Amino acid sequence: MSLRQLSSPSLPHLPVWQSDYDSVLTETDTDTLFKRVEIAEAAILTRRDILHAGSECRSELQAIAEALENLRVIKRDQLKFI
Repeated sequence: MSLRQLSSPSLPHLPVWQSDYDSVLTETDTDTLFKRVEIAEAAILTRRDILHAGSECRSELQAIAEALENLRVIKRDQLKFI
């Protein structure tokens, strides 16, 4: 497992999915938003799989569930996914 999967280099106390997710929330360009959503979803799902294997971090799993729901709304409302 690489360091990128565990934490963000710029914010070592946050998992990498959080910085990728934050990039989605601040993106205003629709074309770039699409790519950022893909990256964030991949990072979040990878981290969720790692956590489920250990099942020790409920608060992060809850944050992941909320982030995935928010990404779903962004995809539906801003990117017009069905």
